[in-house]
Amino acid sequence: MKSQCPACGTPTLRFVRGGDSRIADCSSCHGLWFEDGALNDAISSEHDHVDDYSHEVNLGQRLRTSDRQCRRCRVPMGHYQLLSNYRVEIDCCPSCDGVWLDHDEVAQVMHSPLLKDALADLNKKVSWKSWLFQFFTAMPVEYNVQPQKVPFVTWTLIALCTVIFLGNLNGPESEHWILVNLGLNSDAPDPIQIVLQLLTYQFVHGGLMHLLGNMYFLWIIGDNLEDALGHWAFLGLYLLSGMMAALAELLLFDSSQGPLLLVGASGSIAALFGLYLMWFRHASLTFMIVVYQKKLAPHWYFLIWSGINIFGMFTSQGGVAWAAHLGGFGFGLLLGYVLRDHVMRRNPLIAMLNQPEAQIRR
Repeated sequence: MKSQCPACGTPTLRFVRGGDSRIADCSSCHGLWFEDGALNDAISSEHDHVDDYSHEVNLGQRLRTSDRQCRRCRVPMGHYQLLSNYRVEIDCCPSCDGVWLDHDEVAQVMHSPLLKDALADLNKKVSWKSWLFQFFTAMPVEYNVQPQKVPFVTWTLIALCTVIFLGNLNGPESEHWILVNLGLNSDAPDPIQIVLQLLTYQFVHGGLMHLLGNMYFLWIIGDNLEDALGHWAFLGLYLLSGMMAALAELLLFDSSQGPLLLVGASGSIAALFGLYLMWFRHASLTFMIVVYQKKLAPHWYFLIWSGINIFGMFTSQGGVAWAAHLGGFGFGLLLGYVLRDHVMRRNPLIAMLNQPEAQIRR
């Protein structure tokens, strides 16, 4: 038996056959009607970690009276914000527990427990602990969603870089062999060796601070990117990006200053910055101005980072592969743009957090 749809007003609302008799769909506008607690049950069954969910408790503020009427009570429904920090409006009946969802609201409502937890993590305030950490290390603190997969590729990359660096400590001869043979050496006599070095240079670091800085950034953003891409796609893009960053450095290197010896994961990680900026605009990275710590959106953080690198390249400050940094970052932005739709389809939570409905407080 069909009844009148609260949204389009046509008599095309029909309860789902062979399913939950408390849920009806409209064959005209494809919205869904829930009654008698059906929405809470549907949300709970969607998530393994949620045993009992109450959308009534988690609703944001009541915005206004809706122009839609409850299918059962025939009274005007109310417009409510889905969550206090997510501006999707849903229609709820003030007399019964009836809820109407437009077609494009269904996925967001079904993901509301994840959205609630993610927004709580993203909107955390800076603390004295984060202030002390950044003050003494000069490293940012990240605020982002928790990855669902164990980032074993990220951990393996960090471990390999650390093991190779420890090899430098065996003595000057060992350090020299690692730098010359595993670093990218433009004087290498064999072209095949140079091709191999485009991969191996990414795991070699010239000093402890060089290693710690790169590994820290790989640790804080690598887990999210590995989670979004999948383990092997992440590894492939990481290595490819490092090769492209090295080629940018080779292209712009002034050979009159002598041979190039390039080491470090900075170019690879700069490409990760580009991916991160394209896919995690809802995240925050802290920036410290003398003693004032502020959460910044990634585009502001990496704008400052890019400015520092552009200044260093044009003022010819030696010892840093500025072109590799900027080349890797540019390649990461390009990859991020090309793969954005694919990544958002694979990761609906990330896609929803990138929508303007998500209220991010920094």
